[in-house]
Amino acid sequence: FYLCSALTTADFPNVTSIGSNAFKDCAKLTTADFPNVTSMAFYAFTQCYALTTVNFPNITSIEDDSFYLCSALTTADFPNVTSIKYAAFYGCKALTSFVLRKNSVCTLSSANVFNDTPIKSGTGYIYVPSALVESYKTATNWTTYANQFRALESYTVDGTTTGELDPTKVNA
Repeated sequence: FYLCSALTTADFPNVTSIGSNAFKDCAKLTTADFPNVTSMAFYAFTQCYALTTVNFPNITSIEDDSFYLCSALTTADFPNVTSIKYAAFYGCKALTSFVLRKNSVCTLSSANVFNDTPIKSGTGYIYVPSALVESYKTATNWTTYANQFRALESYTVDGTTTGELDPTKVNA
């Protein structure tokens, strides 16, 4: 789908992996729904400038530059991710909420993952299980974002201010 300039939605319920450059430069792509993907290669969604919604509940690793320059992406919620690689969200200028639900600290290969994002500039937040907030603040490469960590329990999925956490979205 590389350079498919008219593609607006990618909904693949049965796909389990995404290759490198698969959706790169799909400038009008707004939604990516891949409920069964467990792996994604580098540059998978690079320069998908209109991408606002992503659904990857089973992915465990986000590779180099996977969402590089996805400037419309505001929220990214990854229930099972255990590893994030180099520049994965670099240039996501609207990314204000990044959610990691796994009950273990995710490996971050480089501190530049959130460069040129609100998270890096101090106006966006990374939500993790409350028991792990302090661990994330001191973990390798995460220390750069120490002030941006918030307890997952304070994140609201539906935009309300109740602070309620949907227990079905927390993964052990």
